[in-house]
Amino acid sequence: MRETSNEHSSYGEMRRDRRHPLPVLEVAIGMERFHSINWSMNGALLDGICEIVGARVRGVMGIAGSRDAVPFAATVVRANLDSGSCALCFEDVRTEAVDFHTLAYQLH
Repeated sequence: MRETSNEHSSYGEMRRDRRHPLPVLEVAIGMERFHSINWSMNGALLDGICEIVGARVRGVMGIAGSRDAVPFAATVVRANLDSGSCALCFEDVRTEAVDFHTLAYQLH
């Protein structure tokens, strides 16, 4: 079941979906691989800059260390050159079909 909340971040913005630091997601876009800093059902903050803001990207993602992967399409909505991170907003909601918490439990 999809969990939603109006969570306040340190920046004072309202978030519809809760952010999760764990399990860490491995995200492959083209030939590059990234790890999530945090993620929600609608997007992810990655530990690298995958593309310019506004770019549409396609890739696959899954629990780090797992062979299971889910294809996705997303838009790069933010890039921070100081921290070397970027934020993706998923265009489709395929993440709703994946129970990341169950997958993480099965890996440990």
